[in-house]
Amino acid sequence: MASSFQNSIFHQLLSNRSARQVAPIAIMGGVSGSTFAPKELLKNLPIVIFDFETTGLDTKIARIIEIGAIKYRNGKEVDRFSTLVNPAQKLPPETFGLTGINDEMLVNAPHLQDVFYNFHEFFRGCVGVAHNAEFDCNLMMHESARLGMSCNYHVICTLKMARALVQCERKNLDALAQHYNLTFESRHRSIGDILVTAEVLWNMLKEHPELQTLGDLQAYQEPMNQL
Repeated sequence: MASSFQNSIFHQLLSNRSARQVAPIAIMGGVSGSTFAPKELLKNLPIVIFDFETTGLDTKIARIIEIGAIKYRNGKEVDRFSTLVNPAQKLPPETFGLTGINDEMLVNAPHLQDVFYNFHEFFRGCVGVAHNAEFDCNLMMHESARLGMSCNYHVICTLKMARALVQCERKNLDALAQHYNLTFESRHRSIGDILVTAEVLWNMLKEHPELQTLGDLQAYQEPMNQL
């Protein structure tokens, strides 16, 4: 089924533009997000664990090359969203070394304006979770603003949780995977990293049963301030 953006005049105008124009900017418009009361039990809420692979680490100029998100209810996967994204620019050499994604893999991938609305639709109304959520949230806000959309999600950072709750020397995803005896389906690919992040989250919650409500997790939230 086509999204409301795909049915919009903006999408029609973009589709009719010259093929020589690379990655035109679509004006999507609108607001997406999620808000919940502090007393809400986490186990009763839909959770979207998400991850972006990008062209770099500066969220103001980096471009998304892969979007991954898995939706959970009561710890069980119920849906997932995954796509490569054509950034309309040549990838820096270090990107392939880190992710295994190269320019050839992205040639026929959709541009961000063709998939980001659908990602927001997938995410809307859910609690977000990401490892080092500051990076992913800042990137999402910048890219959304670039496409004419604002967003404000309730996002929990598993890196912040691990720094406070897990007794191991380092708190990056590799160290936490080792701590919890987890293996990666694929490292530095969105879905692979998400699956490990999910298991890290479930383990931390199991080890700390006092963390039941969103209010209990307030210290580990990543604020999403509008740009």
